[in-house]
Amino acid sequence: KASTTPSSSSPSSSSGSSGGGGGGGGAGIPSNVGAMAARQWDTLAAGSSASLTINNEKIAVTSVIIEVKNTLSSPSITVETLPSKPASIPDASQIVYQYIQLTKANIADLDANKITINFKVQKSWLTSNIVAENDVVLFRYNDNKWNSLPTTKMSSDTNNIFYQSATLGFSNFAIGAKDVSPPAETPAILPEQSAPHDSAENSIGVS
Repeated sequence: KASTTPSSSSPSSSSGSSGGGGGGGGAGIPSNVGAMAARQWDTLAAGSSASLTINNEKIAVTSVIIEVKNTLSSPSITVETLPSKPASIPDASQIVYQYIQLTKANIADLDANKITINFKVQKSWLTSNIVAENDVVLFRYNDNKWNSLPTTKMSSDTNNIFYQSATLGFSNFAIGAKDVSPPAETPAILPEQSAPHDSAENSIGVS
């Protein structure tokens, strides 16, 4: 038995208030301040799996699936969108689609064998930010740094590209573009210059 709190508290009704969203840059991030979805279970048996399915245009995550390692009593998970990254941490990427916070209760990270996160990105955002479909990645903030997670493009529809990623724990996440580092500059190799020819040497012995 489980109870679900579907995407609840939308922000205030002003649709233009997402200007501070996605502190990592990028335009066209959906108005998503404070959108939230949660689910609680009475119990989860070891070896089972549990999922939170989300159908909210303001939340990029479409589902979270937990593979349970240890039996859990009254566990719950919550997915919340963040208007911008927490001030205490750096940008996840130069171009960020959405910052997300994944929290849990009565679940330790070691209680899950794997956590699968499915999410979507609007095609219009990819186009406006010049991001290739295969360059989208899910980042997780852990050990005081952002770590890119293995991310696979799964499918698409008229408006969205759907992706899947996996993580071992709960924390802050970001959906964004892979940072492409410019190639390292190679110092220019100048041709060796011969020492100036001393005409006085040639004059030795000339009477």
